[in-house]
Amino acid sequence: MPSPDPRHAALQRTRAEVARGLAERAAEPGAPLDELRALQERLQLVDAALAAEPTAPAPRRWPPALWPALAVAVLLSVGAAVPVRSVPFTLQAKAHAVALQLDAAGDLGPQPVEGELRIEGQTLLASPAPALRQDVERLGSSPLWLHAPHLLLRGVRHPAASTLTVRAGAPVQLTLDAPRPVLRADIEFSGAARWRVGEAGAATSASFAQAEWLQASAGDAAHPTQRPAPLDLWLGLAPDKSLSWTTLRPSALQFVERRASASGEGVVASSLEQAQLVLPVTASELKLGPGDRIELAGLELESFALSAGESITVQLSGTARVLRTRTGDFERSLKPSLLEFIARHHALGMFWSTALFLWGAIAWVRKQFDGTPA
Repeated sequence: MPSPDPRHAALQRTRAEVARGLAERAAEPGAPLDELRALQERLQLVDAALAAEPTAPAPRRWPPALWPALAVAVLLSVGAAVPVRSVPFTLQAKAHAVALQLDAAGDLGPQPVEGELRIEGQTLLASPAPALRQDVERLGSSPLWLHAPHLLLRGVRHPAASTLTVRAGAPVQLTLDAPRPVLRADIEFSGAARWRVGEAGAATSASFAQAEWLQASAGDAAHPTQRPAPLDLWLGLAPDKSLSWTTLRPSALQFVERRASASGEGVVASSLEQAQLVLPVTASELKLGPGDRIELAGLELESFALSAGESITVQLSGTARVLRTRTGDFERSLKPSLLEFIARHHALGMFWSTALFLWGAIAWVRKQFDGTPA
């Protein structure tokens, strides 16, 4: 609000004093006529001076038509700056390793194992097989190597918020890391078996006509707040064969692996070989190559398939709240803005219709309250 003009304020005070004096003298019966005439002339001079003063400009008012235009501009700016909450996508990727975040407790399900299996990180081994029981009871926390004609990983149970890392190769390596106990792997085996508990010593042999089982556990259920060590399993594969999972529903996905740097220190690098990402909302397709990174989180998946052998193939579709890629030092989010989402869904006409309705509503309200013509 502009500050008042000092000269104008002084004239207003002078006029008030002269007008008051004139009124008081006029009320007196014996007031001289010349004095009254002088006060009247002085009042007229002050009024003339006030009339000559430049008037303050009236506050500018926005034309009614500009209000909806302003509202539309604000909405467009917000829509262009704010990304959608989640974006539909389809991804096909090939990599050396992949890390899956598993929010819910579950079981990885059965997987056939060809030839041999190795387990590390367990705190307890258990088996009813007489020839094996003595070794596992004595050295249950040591690495176990097991070879048998028939080997089946019946399942790997994990608690909520676990991370599963799958690394390609022969054998395929699974690493399960959980914030609380218990991680548990169940193995079934039969036939002429050989095993070794610990790194040193000769292998022990025995033949099992009937299927036996072996259970490896990491963590102690009696201490639920104590984080267990990661449980590692190496699963043998026949040539041209692979392990597969289709029932997993990870909430996040990363293609990373730990490698040795030139200085010999371990670094986390991209494990991606190639990937093809399709975003139906923007009708766009992105191809990634070796060394590129892609990060997906907040996943709500409709389908998921993972195949692991000499390399890892992942196919998934659904929606993601986080969808980022990185090529070299350039990182970007692939989530479209709200405006782009609306435009791609052919709803822009409805958006402008809403803007016109808003214009009409504002104009009508202004007309009702202050008589401003629409």
